[in-house]
Amino acid sequence: MTPEQRARIEANRRKAIERLRERGILKDTQLEQIEQRNTKINVPQNASQRELPRESGSSADGAGTKKDTTGLAPLEPQVNEKLPKDHTSRPLERIKPSIRTRDYIEYDFATMTNLNGGYINPQDRPSGFDDNDDDSLGIKKQKTLEDWKREQQERRYLYENAPPPEHISQAPKCIECQVNIEMDPVMDDIFKLKVCKSCVKEHPEKYSLLTKTECKEDYFLTDPELNDSELFHKMEKPNPHSGTFARMQLFVRCEVERFAFKKWGGEEGLDKEWQRREEGKSQRREKKYQQEMLKMRMKTRAQEFTTKLKERKHGKAHIHSSSAPIDGGTNDDGYQVLRRRCIDCGLETEEISI
Repeated sequence: MTPEQRARIEANRRKAIERLRERGILKDTQLEQIEQRNTKINVPQNASQRELPRESGSSADGAGTKKDTTGLAPLEPQVNEKLPKDHTSRPLERIKPSIRTRDYIEYDFATMTNLNGGYINPQDRPSGFDDNDDDSLGIKKQKTLEDWKREQQERRYLYENAPPPEHISQAPKCIECQVNIEMDPVMDDIFKLKVCKSCVKEHPEKYSLLTKTECKEDYFLTDPELNDSELFHKMEKPNPHSGTFARMQLFVRCEVERFAFKKWGGEEGLDKEWQRREEGKSQRREKKYQQEMLKMRMKTRAQEFTTKLKERKHGKAHIHSSSAPIDGGTNDDGYQVLRRRCIDCGLETEEISI
């Protein structure tokens, strides 16, 4: 290796160490160890060479010494006295990498834990859990009685009803038939209506469910009114058209009719509002039709005006008035030829009857 190559390698090494020092990857102690290792490597080779063994006949120990068949003296293992006594690994293994894996690796499988499909989570186990105890797998964190009561109060199931009465005669009855005590859970829990299932089926004009669009088109209610939880109870379900659409909102018909009659002044007022809106629609359609007709007339007039300008500038277009056909004999293909001549301009035309 030439001195220029050694100097270039040394300069590159200095630049790399400076970059590591600026990024904070290497500490001062580590830099000192690197410098010590490099100074030891750069020692001239002649200084580290050991003396060749003497000849077998001229041994200093006398004639009784054992001869070396290899011809070389055994090398003693080199020991780095500057490293600590408990240091068993090589100095290169103590250097931190210059690349941080979290900057390039998005999912490090070495740091992931197996949650067994989400059914067994080690983080949810009690504090005194023993990993060797298979019977404790899947145990949730221990909850206090107050936490459990608070969760039970916050939860609101669809089929959660009031506690049963002490006697069957005290049980609430259906407001329609006054007989059945088993209420429709949807009407009871969501819409707060004590109605049995059979009465819900028998009276669809009162207890059928309406979508938000039907409420706005049939009863002329607005979005702020339908979104007011104090005015209406509503049930939300996934949209049947697509799962990515907004959730479907359902309202009970009796609540919607009650509010609509109060807003528009009864059933007659609602009918008058519907008639007024239908007349407004027909008027808007007629107005749009008249506007389109006006545009068409203006376009037709513009075409007529343009035609008049062309006639004034270039004259009217000539219309040929042909005479009676005259026999012109036959052509090269053997077809009969008829000739006509314009009476005004004398233009001749030939006609072939095939």
